[in-house]
Amino acid sequence: MEIFKWVEEIEKIYDDLLEKAKDESLEEIKKVQSSQAKVMEEMIYSNQENLNNALTKVSEDVRGKSVEFEVLLKDLCVKIEQYYLENKKGLTKRLFEKIGFDF
Repeated sequence: MEIFKWVEEIEKIYDDLLEKAKDESLEEIKKVQSSQAKVMEEMIYSNQENLNNALTKVSEDVRGKSVEFEVLLKDLCVKIEQYYLENKKGLTKRLFEKIGFDF
């Protein structure tokens, strides 16, 4: 009977449409996944670049402060040495007094 053939054809068309819709959906999902992967990769690269820039800046700042500290420390050592040389006699006398060697 011809009606059964129509029903079979309709079922086949229905199955083909479902399969086509499924394939299109899977293709769209793959495109979105690929797009999102690219976005994530770009974001990670951007974040890594920002982090590297920040670390470089901090490293430069620390290096500058370290040089400043070294200069200040050397200056302080020179001042301590000058103070000692200027007050050596008095310091020695006070030291002997403290430990009880009064001559």
